[in-house]
Amino acid sequence: MSELSDSLEDYLEAAWLLGREAGCARACDIGRRLRVSKPSVNSAMKALAARGLIKQERYGSVCLTPRGLKAGAEIAGRHSLLKDFFTSILRLSPAEAEKDACRAEHALGREALRRMGALARFLKSPARKRLLAASGEAVK
Repeated sequence: MSELSDSLEDYLEAAWLLGREAGCARACDIGRRLRVSKPSVNSAMKALAARGLIKQERYGSVCLTPRGLKAGAEIAGRHSLLKDFFTSILRLSPAEAEKDACRAEHALGREALRRMGALARFLKSPARKRLLAASGEAVK
């Protein structure tokens, strides 16, 4: 979502992740997850509501609109792809992979992410193992 700042993407992703289980998220839970103050959450929620990505009753739950659900899923998907790539392909620790995925999810374009996903799928695939076995390489 190019119209959102990195920070707003983080808030939307947190709302999407928390809302997955309960349908809607509470502002205090979003703040706790992101380790930010309640006024920061309220400011971000106003900005997301102005863009039509969430609906929030005054002092109520934060519910994503259909556009917000789609955008939140896309952001969370980027994060998940990157974290998986960093842990399973680059063998980073889960903590380091989480931190780096959080930063990289905002910086990489769709094509780079698509290609990283394709590379990860290939490197994990039986086809790779067959190629390595045929070439005499050790298969991991």
